[in-house]
Amino acid sequence: MASLVFAAPLMIMVACSSTPTTSQSPSASPVASSPTAEGKAAKFALIIDGPPTDKSWNQRAVEATQALKAKGIEVAVSESVSPADIERVLRQYAEAGYGTIVAHSFNYGDAVFKVAKEFPNVNFAWAGGINKTATNVADYDQPFYQGAYLVGLVGAKLSKTGKLGALYGFDIPVCHSMGEAMLAGAKTVRSDATLTSAAVGNWDDVAKAKEAALSQAETGVDFWIGCGQGPTIGQIEAAKIKGGYATSYVGDMSPLGPQVVAVNLLWNMEPLFNKMVEDTKAKTFTNQYYKLGIAEGAIAVEVAPGFKNKLTSDQTKTLETTRAKIASGELKVPFVPK
Repeated sequence: MASLVFAAPLMIMVACSSTPTTSQSPSASPVASSPTAEGKAAKFALIIDGPPTDKSWNQRAVEATQALKAKGIEVAVSESVSPADIERVLRQYAEAGYGTIVAHSFNYGDAVFKVAKEFPNVNFAWAGGINKTATNVADYDQPFYQGAYLVGLVGAKLSKTGKLGALYGFDIPVCHSMGEAMLAGAKTVRSDATLTSAAVGNWDDVAKAKEAALSQAETGVDFWIGCGQGPTIGQIEAAKIKGGYATSYVGDMSPLGPQVVAVNLLWNMEPLFNKMVEDTKAKTFTNQYYKLGIAEGAIAVEVAPGFKNKLTSDQTKTLETTRAKIASGELKVPFVPK
């Protein structure tokens, strides 16, 4: 199974500045121009809603841009962009000649579709995971449920009660399907496994998530999966207090709780971003819904270093065998969006 490898630091430009700028030319402001189609295809912008050092959603996306940069793609990143400011940032990148602009948050969706109509020759993508697209707007799935099924195998082993917990930033299909898939995987190991889930209504509110996780712990929950950085960090903090276990969210978050983070659910976005650039060059971006999961090397699960000795060789083998079955299509993980 894949291990997380940290890429070299990218020069990040803070999105609250007056104009987004590229990592290649940090002092220059974008200037409206009419670049060639090939030139536009070689310019890729990423907009994230938080810091690039969260060991999770944003950091993984920023790391994926490094591979594009290594291939000669001009990359720009704007960090900590609020939904209220996203339209402005999208327009500035479009006017600066970026051919592919990725708005990496579900909450950016409305702005993306609005601005895309103003720039029909620019390709946009958003992290919807609901197959909502337009002529020049792609959506990209986050099939974390595939990895969550594998997480369930580990959770069923480590949980003393068989009571699993899931906390979502919002109860959207991408998130809801994670909890249900974890439960399905766990039930193959222990039939008495149950799931308690809740949405905290925020991607980043750690305190609220911690409180929710502690409430779940009072009912016996001792193994969690999270959808969103805040919900996951809140679970990690609750697990420290209650002696339970947590799962990393799309990155290696085990440094936040080496004694409680038992498994890492990893998202490699390099194949996704590569495909977007290729489709922009080939002019095949129209109405794309990108679905890259375990089979494409985009989703992986690894047992955290401190927990590998808590699984038997047979259990480790089962984890890998199940992953291979998912990758080959022999095993179809149930997708339960609501």
